[in-house]
Amino acid sequence: QYGDIWTNDEYLQFMYERLILLRELLSDTGSIYLHCDWHKSHYLRAIMDEVFGINNFLNEVIWYYRRWNIASTVFAGNHDTLLYYAKNRGRHTFNQLYIPKSEKSSAQGKSWKSVIGEDGIRRSIQTDEPTKGVPMPDMWEISMINPVGNERLGYPTQKPEKLIERIIHASSNPGDLVFDCFMGSGTTQAVAMKLGRRFIGADINLGAIQTTTKR
Repeated sequence: QYGDIWTNDEYLQFMYERLILLRELLSDTGSIYLHCDWHKSHYLRAIMDEVFGINNFLNEVIWYYRRWNIASTVFAGNHDTLLYYAKNRGRHTFNQLYIPKSEKSSAQGKSWKSVIGEDGIRRSIQTDEPTKGVPMPDMWEISMINPVGNERLGYPTQKPEKLIERIIHASSNPGDLVFDCFMGSGTTQAVAMKLGRRFIGADINLGAIQTTTKR
């Protein structure tokens, strides 16, 4: 969004300085998600590797969304990327999320458990305990906001609440503090409030502050 006023080098310097600051502000058990598209994702991952350390990289989450595609000379672009890092991998807060089992699963409604037999071989056995589903993968299919939906505020970079809900559920607990320094229309702050988290928001754009305050 800054391409019209900054060169690529200026933008990357801006992001580097802010990511340094965000690392200092981050809790020892905290983590950070950075949303980007194909224009800058390769640059930003390199910067985050330097700032947070390669060993603190957790996931490259693909946010896949459906939209009206037209024929072209390239494949249609239907995803963005979330770069997910911890301040201290292994100490970071993570709440396992699940998706429903496939309809083809042989254990509908039941859980599997891994056990080691007397022969020392690990096997999976089916239990009578109700299943939570399948651990969530790193590809999330979440629709973009409906152009005429009640959620839409008209802000150009607005994210779906469902996307932010998933992040906040996974990486924080009630009462934790959530910070978004590129808050745009305030989706992170709105979702954090609904989920019982404390929050701080900031943005370089005064319009974002006004939109979020009203929201």
